[in-house]
Amino acid sequence: MLAETLVEQVPTVLRETTGAEAARVIAEYRLSGLVVADDAGMPLAVIPGSQILGLVLPEYVRDDPRLAHAYDEHGADELCGALNRATLGELLETKRLTASKPPSVLPEDTLIEVASVMDGGHLPLVLVVDRDGVYRGVVTMSRVLAAIATAAGQGSDLVRSRLERDLYRDSESE
Repeated sequence: MLAETLVEQVPTVLRETTGAEAARVIAEYRLSGLVVADDAGMPLAVIPGSQILGLVLPEYVRDDPRLAHAYDEHGADELCGALNRATLGELLETKRLTASKPPSVLPEDTLIEVASVMDGGHLPLVLVVDRDGVYRGVVTMSRVLAAIATAAGQGSDLVRSRLERDLYRDSESE
């Protein structure tokens, strides 16, 4: 299977997007990461969803996870609400988030080439960019794993659906 077969569109976010909005986008589309784009829609960075998750944790809880039990539900809600006041741009500048330059593959790259790039960068998605630099979309971890499962003889109706449906485009047309 080639990258052009696996490519799909995902929503992008901007540096002005808040941490809470980023969490919502990830949840709505069941993404494992976000593409941060410029105002023209060109990808600037990829941020794994696990980093967005980590934003709700104060630094001392990140340093010592045993301290997480000190927060009751109200306190936890307040920590989550604080994500409405911080933009991704600010979080990147203060190093609360670390984004990587988006790795890319060519539309004609094979499944193994795509998997190799994803594995090498430990990223949940890679961009598909043609030789002229035109951004075509992304290949997500779930699509790559669906293709691997199919190639290994573990296809199912749900796996086939994952390969056939573009969650973002499908939800826009509903």
